[in-house]
Amino acid sequence: MFVAILAWLKGKKTFLKVQSGIGDNLNEEDIREGFVDYCLWSTFRPESIDTDGELDMECLDGGMFLFRESPDAMAALRACYTQATGDAYDEDDVTVLLEE
Repeated sequence: MFVAILAWLKGKKTFLKVQSGIGDNLNEEDIREGFVDYCLWSTFRPESIDTDGELDMECLDGGMFLFRESPDAMAALRACYTQATGDAYDEDDVTVLLEE
């Protein structure tokens, strides 16, 4: 399982940060519906990205994407990109800058 991805979305001129969940955001209803994992995502403008963890980052938008099986990094990125942008995943629009 991946920990985090930071990607540049060329068309939106924003960063997309995707983090794997640790399990505490799944509620009983999610589990009953078959969800076993999730990712948290946030979008940021370049001037708002915090690389050292000292400052609060002001995100443009954020959300949580639920999965019925644990995703690999690319599956998580594709799903969160679609949710964040409202568009189908476009690999030409995405530059992955960091993957942990």
